[in-house]
Amino acid sequence: MVSGRGRRRSLHAVGMAAMVVAAAVAGVACDGGNGGARWVREGETVMRESARSGRLTDKALDESSGMVASVAEPGVFWSQNDSGNDEILFAYDSAGRALGRVLVRGAKNRDWEALATLPCPEGQCLVIGDVGDNMARRRTLQLYRIAEPLHTAVSVPVRHMLELRYADGARDVEAMYGGPDGTLWLVTKRHERRRDGTPRPVRVYAVPRTAWDGTAYDAPVLDSLPVVPEKGTEHDWVTDASLSALMPDGRRRVVLLTYGAVYLFDADPATGRPGALVARCALPIRERTAESVTWLDDGRIQVGTEGAMGAIYRGRCP
Repeated sequence: MVSGRGRRRSLHAVGMAAMVVAAAVAGVACDGGNGGARWVREGETVMRESARSGRLTDKALDESSGMVASVAEPGVFWSQNDSGNDEILFAYDSAGRALGRVLVRGAKNRDWEALATLPCPEGQCLVIGDVGDNMARRRTLQLYRIAEPLHTAVSVPVRHMLELRYADGARDVEAMYGGPDGTLWLVTKRHERRRDGTPRPVRVYAVPRTAWDGTAYDAPVLDSLPVVPEKGTEHDWVTDASLSALMPDGRRRVVLLTYGAVYLFDADPATGRPGALVARCALPIRERTAESVTWLDDGRIQVGTEGAMGAIYRGRCP
């Protein structure tokens, strides 16, 4: 028989245990649910099935600013550090566990803000975009094309370096992706204003496959997209982009990542050119540093965050 005092102690213990469980559940919700969202605004559509799938374990990868799924090795992902870091590509698995580091010979990392896969004469290539330009002052940028290495490689040489300029002047760009026909697409990041003072939507530039036949290319503005970065907040500043594989209906989609959301656009199946806006989903994650995005084979979107032990999230939109 349990005394009254014993019963009170037992009830106290049960209550404490329940509080611990509740706190743990709340912690999980903060990592993947709306409860921990820093960017979600009232009434917004939120990325569905959002969950944290891992963290980057390579401590040297502390400024991850791009992410692509390997074509040569399913289940392997590539990333790179941005401004002023070593000329290294980092390989990791879907949970963020480190798989290797590959030195890129013949390149310089001034501000590696973008990474893309692209068909090339070598078969399948990675393009490293030294395109970061926070103050929009760089007249000339660099694109480095390399044959995609295996994650076990020690180093890989640059096969081609292309000097890039924007025909309408310097721009800050972090989003870049490749199309099936070899076109490389770039999208501006920050808020800009038209001459009349109204906010300007982000601009889209293209580098055709034939540009790699030379050593320099002036990319014209081809389009704009209905994403309008705001002055005074980084909520919709564009940080990365990725093109999906062909869907069963023959379509492709482009996902554009901002610090606070993902935007989905229809895309031309042959070139990857972005078209009509399909959906926008707010990111229900705690971090404010969403810097990289790629598609998974099952149609989910994978988002990476910048910083030491950066988190990896997965979800669906819409």
